[in-house]
Amino acid sequence: MALLHCGNLTIEGESSSAVATYMRVKELDLIFDLGRCPINFIGTQHVFISHFHLDHYFGLPIYISQRWLANIRPGNIYVPAEGMDELQRILNQIATLDSGRVWNYHLTAVQAGDAIQFRKNLVAHVLPCCHTVPSIGYLICEVRDKLKPEFHNLQGHEIAELRRAGTKVTTQIELPLIAYLGDTHKVPIDAHPLLKQCKILICECTFIKPEHRKRAEETMHLHLDILPTLLETFESEHIVLCHFSRRYTPEIILEHISSMLSPLDRPRVQLFI
Repeated sequence: MALLHCGNLTIEGESSSAVATYMRVKELDLIFDLGRCPINFIGTQHVFISHFHLDHYFGLPIYISQRWLANIRPGNIYVPAEGMDELQRILNQIATLDSGRVWNYHLTAVQAGDAIQFRKNLVAHVLPCCHTVPSIGYLICEVRDKLKPEFHNLQGHEIAELRRAGTKVTTQIELPLIAYLGDTHKVPIDAHPLLKQCKILICECTFIKPEHRKRAEETMHLHLDILPTLLETFESEHIVLCHFSRRYTPEIILEHISSMLSPLDRPRVQLFI
């Protein structure tokens, strides 16, 4: 299992094209995609699915059944609206085959443009992606209360008095933490005004060799050619590339990507392999 330390967040899991993609950010109590489900992921409360290719969602039956067997309350599973009914039928059929009854679980259908406050201080913005099946990404932001500018010159006791009198002295702001793009042929740069500022960007890079550009077009995946645009456009401290084709060894991946990076950019790019 891969393990990356990106500032104060840790990304663990696996991402191999057509095999399995699942990534947990333990500090945020969330999982991006669940192509398989390691047992130590069972306790994570929030699961964000990008699309319905088997290598991105077929760990859900294990996640759901293991929580059900352990009498753990259902996790919050967010899935693309297009396909959720079919997914529910599949899960119920697997449950009936497995145990003769339907498991207790909770699915929420989401679509591009939605904002999901899944924890008191965290919101997920749903991003549009472009793939061979309906696909979405997620931008996770931290929600904080910030003192309104008109009260900056006041002392603490004066602010407290205003609060007691019912005056709203703060406004909510969002700090972009991490974005996960799932499988896509285009990076939805303008889908949300905070996306470019996310501290961590997780982006697929299925194909890397020049001769595979056409294959990237046909399968609607990203090619390594996108990397200069990512480095220039995003302010992210960490750009995590993942979902590499199985045709490449880790050595080939490292060689091709390193050759494109300047000494200044090299610390920003991490490989999930």
